[in-house]
Amino acid sequence: MNDSERKQQDRFQALRLQRFYLAQSTYMIAYVVIAVTWATGHYLGSNAMALSHYALGFITQFTFFLIFKTGLNLRFRDPSLTSPQIIVALLLQTYLLALVGEIRGTIMVAYCLILLFGVFQMSRTAYLIHAALALVCYASLIVINQYLGIYPQSLTVALLEWFILACFLLWLIILGSYIRALRERLQQRHSTLQQHQQTLRSMMDQLQNLATTDALTDLPNRRYFIEEAQRRNTLLSRGQTLGLALIDLDHFKRINDLYGHAAGDQVLQEFARIARSNLRGNDIVARFGGEEFVLLLDNCDLATLHHCVERIRQGLATHPFSALPEGVRCTMSAGICLIHPEDDLEWRISQADEALYQAKAEGRNRTCAHEQAYA
Repeated sequence: MNDSERKQQDRFQALRLQRFYLAQSTYMIAYVVIAVTWATGHYLGSNAMALSHYALGFITQFTFFLIFKTGLNLRFRDPSLTSPQIIVALLLQTYLLALVGEIRGTIMVAYCLILLFGVFQMSRTAYLIHAALALVCYASLIVINQYLGIYPQSLTVALLEWFILACFLLWLIILGSYIRALRERLQQRHSTLQQHQQTLRSMMDQLQNLATTDALTDLPNRRYFIEEAQRRNTLLSRGQTLGLALIDLDHFKRINDLYGHAAGDQVLQEFARIARSNLRGNDIVARFGGEEFVLLLDNCDLATLHHCVERIRQGLATHPFSALPEGVRCTMSAGICLIHPEDDLEWRISQADEALYQAKAEGRNRTCAHEQAYA
């Protein structure tokens, strides 16, 4: 289980504990009812039997609490333990109703309160079974009272109470079915919305990639380079410099004219690979347009910049191309300069371009620095 799955499981477990704590409010109500019925003389059992309600409630709920805290509930198909909790509550409620005498008909609505906790977790069939269990429990009280005469009650009144309970439970079943259907629709819509959002994010990423990446070389394009260079320029501290190099492939038009555009494309792609392999992780090489490329080196002095560009130049000059005849090589010319804090980027690019033209004027296949870069 990875960290994401573990965190999700912890969130679900915390939610189950919250529902468990909420269920304890039902038991608190029952405890208050027991105390009031005992104090008003309506409780038919002994004091020990009255205390047994508290003891059974504490033991069963403490057991459930330990199961949740230790994570044992995760071994069950329903980690919320909805069915066991409802069954225990129904049995304890039945035990209480057996000893409250003539006010039993008033307290029996607690069956509905108990079953409410299963509305979201149980299936329709499971909910029907638990509702039937509640009716069976109450019917057993009627039978026991008729035979043992725990307190005087006519069979007609008892059956009327059972019928009223059945009506309430039927209404609860219908309500539960509606709520579950509504919940399933909401979950389905939520799932569909998440899928659409994921698709939209993927499409946005693709659009962003298309907008900032050169399709042929898979390098960042001019737009991305300008934005990233401006961002890095604003982050420069005093005394720090960025290295800027403008590169042009020598006689590239001749390669296209003599050997075809496929050969030209291969030259561009291979140059991109050579340039990447000679840069550090934070450095950038981008296609500036046509056969022009641009480099941006982080925290770089002129000597480091010149050395890096020369490695790329020498690597290109000795690199064989399968699309070109044997012995035909491709070379490059480069102009370099440094970017200081608060420099105008376009101005520095213009200086690198001037140095590039100087390299071409001196015979190509070389690297020249703008004269102000030495200042």
